[in-house]
Amino acid sequence: MLVIQYLKNKGGGGLGDRIVGLISIKLMSKLLKKDFYILWERENIKQYFDYQKYDFSLLNIKSKDSKIYRSMDRQKKFKEYLMNSDELFTEEISFFSLNQEISQYLYKNKLFKEHNYIQDILNEYKIIYTDILRPTNYLLEKVNKLILDKRNIVGIQIRCGDCYMNSNSSHITDNDTDIHSKLLNIRNLCESKFDNDYNIFFTTDNLKILDDINFMFGESRVIYNNDIIQHIDKNAVDSDISKVFVDNYILSQKTDLLIICVNSNYGRLAALTSNHDQLYSFTTLDILNRKTLLSKHENLFI
Repeated sequence: MLVIQYLKNKGGGGLGDRIVGLISIKLMSKLLKKDFYILWERENIKQYFDYQKYDFSLLNIKSKDSKIYRSMDRQKKFKEYLMNSDELFTEEISFFSLNQEISQYLYKNKLFKEHNYIQDILNEYKIIYTDILRPTNYLLEKVNKLILDKRNIVGIQIRCGDCYMNSNSSHITDNDTDIHSKLLNIRNLCESKFDNDYNIFFTTDNLKILDDINFMFGESRVIYNNDIIQHIDKNAVDSDISKVFVDNYILSQKTDLLIICVNSNYGRLAALTSNHDQLYSFTTLDILNRKTLLSKHENLFI
């Protein structure tokens, strides 16, 4: 069996990073005809998602025939092994600590050359919130309180950097520069798509931008989750980390048009799992093709 693991006191990246690794391992398990499981210990997410079907902790298995594969932030570490080996992960339990898209390399292996990588991996992303991580009633109640009966919801995700949150990281991007002109272009797009009948669901790590969003679109049409902004790869500043999951679920499953920062795996996750194709780049407002979002690093199939 193949097991993706997020262990206590071990970093694994943010939600988007982790799901990249999770989908990669799930896809490889299907090709290799092995069982797939999740060992999620770092946070207790069971109040937000039901993943009992894949919960490794419920198996109570102890095996000496196991091996841990680590390639955190090193996508090409197992590239040659996956592309050229005739025998892969032969131990009883293969544990993985990774947040990169490595399954693509397996599709270059002669054993699996007849399989369609793009079709297969997009099918896995499609079921992330319906089969793999199924939202609990608790999470859905929080979602429904936010969106109520709103229609024509436009999701906007802007990633600026951890330095804007209650964390110790100095990571920063420049997505908040020239914010007015970007939002004006987005407003024009929304009005061309929905006339004046639309709402904005907004999520960001930089709360200062909320004022710009309210000014550009009108506060009455802006939906915002006021819970504390957190990054699950950092130390929690509040025990309720539901905002991470609620916001992504809304971006993914409750919008009619989605605008994301393509340098953010959080936004890419929402786009890859979205149930519509109205996907746009926040920076350029170009239409996004899902297959270009599968890996921020090497992508052999584009």
